[in-house]
Amino acid sequence: MSESKFVIMMNQLSVAYSDEKVAQMPKIKEMIFNAAQELEKTENTKLVGTKLCHAITLSYLETKQPFPEAVINLYYQLKHDAEIYQGIAMSTMLLPLWF
Repeated sequence: MSESKFVIMMNQLSVAYSDEKVAQMPKIKEMIFNAAQELEKTENTKLVGTKLCHAITLSYLETKQPFPEAVINLYYQLKHDAEIYQGIAMSTMLLPLWF
């Protein structure tokens, strides 16, 4: 895994985690903290980004309350790689069905 992608994602998580509005939402703060811990362990930025994007989406659908700008920015920063990762995973699972 590219060291720069790891550092960039860790910085993005750190910025979102340290936001004062995120501090008022313990569930979101815990979600970001868990993602940072998993990233530290695995260094797989695409998998961690995908999981975090899904968790943010599900959390929003559960609570229906507006998220802080830092969380929205984090989501859009991670979403591109998450979509690519998800597409590759889906095509890998469907490959035996196609041939």
